[in-house]
Amino acid sequence: PMPTSRRRFLAALATVSIAPRLLSAREAELPVVGEGKYRYRFNDRWARLPSQIQWGLTHGVVVDRNRHVHVFHTSRKESESKDCVVVFDARGNFVRSWGPQFLGGAHGFDLIVEDGREILYITDLQKGLFKTTLAGEVIWHVGKPDWYKDKPELKYRPSNVAVAPNGDVYLSDGYGSYYIHHYTRNGRYVRTFGGPGEATGRTQHPHGLFVDRRGAEPLLVIGENDPRGEKPGRLQALNLDGQHRRFLPTPVRSPRHFDQLGQLAAIPDLDARVTLVDENYQTVANLGDGWTNKTEVRALRTKTSDHFTPGKFVCPHDAAFDEDGSLFVAEWVAYGRLVKLEKLPAT
Repeated sequence: PMPTSRRRFLAALATVSIAPRLLSAREAELPVVGEGKYRYRFNDRWARLPSQIQWGLTHGVVVDRNRHVHVFHTSRKESESKDCVVVFDARGNFVRSWGPQFLGGAHGFDLIVEDGREILYITDLQKGLFKTTLAGEVIWHVGKPDWYKDKPELKYRPSNVAVAPNGDVYLSDGYGSYYIHHYTRNGRYVRTFGGPGEATGRTQHPHGLFVDRRGAEPLLVIGENDPRGEKPGRLQALNLDGQHRRFLPTPVRSPRHFDQLGQLAAIPDLDARVTLVDENYQTVANLGDGWTNKTEVRALRTKTSDHFTPGKFVCPHDAAFDEDGSLFVAEWVAYGRLVKLEKLPAT
């Protein structure tokens, strides 16, 4: 049976109307970002983190069908608990944590529904790719693909995955040698494609991946970045065999990953904003744009959250939709930051 992506599961809910509710005094003071159909209340104090856990780099976030929010972070050596997966309920209350083995390496984090069961794909920068249950039970693990055995000159440092309609997995070596590795849902190696370079079909610093099912043909969308940081990034669409289809029109700076709800997709951009695009990759909103210049933003990310401007992002790294259209954003900042963009009625 074909697995059902959480994004596909929620597709029918993309036009959910948002009922007004009474706000607390604190909520009423929170900034609102966006306009028209894309208005959100910016809340970076939504999650109540227990005292035994200190955020490291908050690299990943997913939302399950119970509306529990799972955050993947690197943790800190001085944290009492080294658990790298932290789970909150829909109100931001702490539920549980697990995963101390990912200390320092936690990076990619994706959730799918496979044969009715919710599954996590976890990418650790040092330990490779893990397929697990929501509780962290390992289903299979690929450390370093065998493809590298006769290529000692190539580095391997994986960044993230995307999952095809049939369950096949695409793993990006985003911080290593820039190749994409294709596996079956059972962890069997299929092929490798891409690699460094700016030509079509080459995958330059492929940080984030997304299998887009909104068109006639599923496309593997790659969020690519200039390794030198001198030029804007780009979005490249390949077919599921790794053949180039086209470059996409969305203006991006440093695209990090993707999430989808119905016809809307979110692109967290490390250069201080979250971009929302329609099915044609036309920008419908840029949210919380905190960009000034690279020197200032990269210096700001090393500081504690009291230095951040309310309503402005610093370094968004991952994003995940809730079923009501709200969006959770995890940021690549030294002491962690999880922002809830609460969906508001259109104006």
